[in-house]
Amino acid sequence: MDSEEQFNKEEFANLLDRAKGERSINNFANETGVSAAHISRFLRQMIVSPPTPETISKFAAKAHNEVSYQDLMVAAGHLARKDESDENEEINVEKESPRNLRNQTEVLEKKFIQVILADLYERPCKWTVEKPEGRVNRPDMILNIDYEGYTRWYLEFMPLLSHHRHFSSMNYIMRYGRIAMQELSETDKFTIVVNDEEMFNKIKKRPPLSLRANLYLMLIDLEWGKILKEEMLCKYRRE
Repeated sequence: MDSEEQFNKEEFANLLDRAKGERSINNFANETGVSAAHISRFLRQMIVSPPTPETISKFAAKAHNEVSYQDLMVAAGHLARKDESDENEEINVEKESPRNLRNQTEVLEKKFIQVILADLYERPCKWTVEKPEGRVNRPDMILNIDYEGYTRWYLEFMPLLSHHRHFSSMNYIMRYGRIAMQELSETDKFTIVVNDEEMFNKIKKRPPLSLRANLYLMLIDLEWGKILKEEMLCKYRRE
């Protein structure tokens, strides 16, 4: 089934209206770079084909009311909805974890994407969001990009809840193993994104010694909605 068949026009229109918030269509259009006429047609459910992931990323970067990139992608049919096995998994996780821990983590990951998309619109480069494929060992976000010699950018999120301060070095060492399983090239960039400075400093002190990747570490401030810094942990080495 293709994305057009899965495009829920009504759901997408409602989400887009929430994302627009109190702004006029013209103001929302100016901020997102999508024409007011195009936005109006989506709001009135007049367009049969779903918006592209690139257009959705523009909406998400300027969205209000906590409307996320994932929410819009699901409504557009580009991402699959949770199936019954996912729901059962979520129930099991909540039984073994503090109440709502997973939901809170997902909220943080959505905010990560919002911050990164907003920053990208300020960069002098061309980029598009790539539709993710598969579910195992897949990065949280993939971009096709033309910037500083890189053509693809993979981002993996490690959100830390403010009230859940426990952090083990095994968390990111296991991430290194997952990254090593990816087929990365010299023009690929891989960034681990965190929202805690203590975590940032711990990871920075223990960079991987033999990982064949252009690996970076990024610290973002969710309160202010901006990227604070990004540093390279290791450089791709040819065999």
